[in-house]
Amino acid sequence: MSEDIQYSATWPTTVGACCIIVGGLSLFGGCLAFTGMAEIEQLHTAIPFGNGELSEELLEQLDATSPPQWIASLASTLHIVFSIILVVAGMALLQRSPRGRPILLIWSLLYILFTFGAAVANWIPRMDLVKQNSEVEGMFLAQIVISMPMYLVLPVFLLIYLNRKQTRNEVASWR
Repeated sequence: MSEDIQYSATWPTTVGACCIIVGGLSLFGGCLAFTGMAEIEQLHTAIPFGNGELSEELLEQLDATSPPQWIASLASTLHIVFSIILVVAGMALLQRSPRGRPILLIWSLLYILFTFGAAVANWIPRMDLVKQNSEVEGMFLAQIVISMPMYLVLPVFLLIYLNRKQTRNEVASWR
């Protein structure tokens, strides 16, 4: 068996399974956010200083500077929709359906835009608080340095990998 045949036979399974797993975990996170668990509280656990829990005063400041509730609800809903699309597209790759590739490419572009847009919507109203409070600054930096790159790894990988000539040719052979 040549190396190309073996390679072409395994990548859809690997990439499709990764999409399903990430999509499922992301769906769980989106549902948590939709039910009220704020990402800002999760970011607090990523900073190596502070009291370990958000103080009442800091919670009040964060609430006072938070974006409108409809933005958080919309972001949670979009997160859930993106997660479901990722799972469905991952299943399409597992089944070697040619529709999986364009869905994942569109998903990747839109998800990257969504990730940046959500960060901007979350932090622009809080920039004065970021400058005043070191814990909030730590949460801001945790999102920019840790959280966002982790959110962007899969869509950037998919944009690169699914646009390779070898990948495009193989997907064309699935018809």
